[in-house]
Amino acid sequence: MPLTTQESSGEVGRELGGLALSCVRVVEPMLGLRFARWQRSLLKVGLEAPAFVIHDLGMLCVVPPTDVPIGPRPLTRELSLDASSRDALEIWGEVLRELGESEIFERARGWRLPDELVTVLLLRVLSPLLHDAPELGSARAEAPLETRSYENLEPQLAGLFRSFDRGRELSTLEMLAKQRLRVVISAEQIDLDTLRLVGMFGHESAAAGSLEMLDLLRVFESPEANDVVNFSLDLLPSVLETKRASGEQSYAVDGYAGMARRGTIDSLVLSELAFGEELFARRYAEREVFYYAHEKEQQEERRLHYLLVDASASMRGKRAVFARGLALTLVKKLTLRGEQVYLRFFDSRLYDVQRVRPAGSGSGLSVPYVLTFKGERGRNYAKVFSLLTPELARLARREQRAPVVYLLTHAECHVPRPVVERLAAEAQLYGIFMLPSAGELDLDYLSLLDTVQVVDEAALTQRDARAKRALSIVEHAAQQRRSPRT
Repeated sequence: MPLTTQESSGEVGRELGGLALSCVRVVEPMLGLRFARWQRSLLKVGLEAPAFVIHDLGMLCVVPPTDVPIGPRPLTRELSLDASSRDALEIWGEVLRELGESEIFERARGWRLPDELVTVLLLRVLSPLLHDAPELGSARAEAPLETRSYENLEPQLAGLFRSFDRGRELSTLEMLAKQRLRVVISAEQIDLDTLRLVGMFGHESAAAGSLEMLDLLRVFESPEANDVVNFSLDLLPSVLETKRASGEQSYAVDGYAGMARRGTIDSLVLSELAFGEELFARRYAEREVFYYAHEKEQQEERRLHYLLVDASASMRGKRAVFARGLALTLVKKLTLRGEQVYLRFFDSRLYDVQRVRPAGSGSGLSVPYVLTFKGERGRNYAKVFSLLTPELARLARREQRAPVVYLLTHAECHVPRPVVERLAAEAQLYGIFMLPSAGELDLDYLSLLDTVQVVDEAALTQRDARAKRALSIVEHAAQQRRSPRT
């Protein structure tokens, strides 16, 4: 459907007309909607890139280069481009073909990145290029989010392109052609491990808003966050097979799970009737016949898991890497088991809580927030745990679940014993303490904790030992039930 006269003559027509310079030639209207979402998200964080640049780089993350033609559109002959612009357009097509075969875009297509992550990838590639030339920014309107705007758009592109001044788009095109190596390097510098980690937590953990996008952009630029990403990827593959416990039952509900020696007559395996009457009667009396067994989910007590991660200055460096990587892995493990998880940072105060519902329930963990969070308020543990106790009591009453508090901190986390006593009356306490290079764990409230896990210097510094120690804590925590203190 053609654009309306008002759209064609307005800023919407100006924005869509810039697609005449795009070289990744897709025709599906739904892909046009994805371009519009990328463009709108980039505008929200202040990146005004020409439509053809956003379109082409974004489509390389979605469509294999072997499935679509890449190069200047046939209609470019109608655009009255000068020689330098035509040459620049040819070079841009070559850059796109090179990028389409690169590992970063190949992985992006394989992981089926949601629009939020594609937008962050575009932001990471384009920010260095356009930062030095802000005058090249050209977006003046948001691309339309209507399928009809992208139906039969190809025949209208030449007219829309010629109807407006295209100086900025052509200047950007020539800049990209002159700095083609910089474009490729900017894409190759993207950390694939970060995209993989965020993808493991699902689309709910992606950069859904402008602030989350900027958080994820900081992850790409932070060596400390990259260490947490690498450590988390050492752990997460071991827990991704987690699932809710199941069993077998003789009641005729749900699907078949196998065969059993007990059951009802309507679940009898029909091949048993092939035996003679006397043999069947003897097998039946001696319980040797087989019945189909049905699936049964074990009714386990669902708990409320509350992860408290120390973000004070004593938890910088390798302790922060261990604590945050362990926290991300615990969240994934517990949510796969159908548990409800809360994650919260603290130093001298309690920060905003991250509520994580079981997988698929629509409320995921913001991975960029966990990777980039910094606490700058000193330490006041007595205040923190005093405030937490009544909050946990209210939460337990509201959710009707027994809370379990996981404390990820260091060996000098001194809290008055009476404060811990009040907290222990409301929740099961699971302490994970990271030791200094020389020292022991000597806190007067340890006897009040249900479980104490100690992470020594070797487990913090040696990669294999670190992963092994973290996985042992994850498995132990996931199997815990209310039990005597250990």
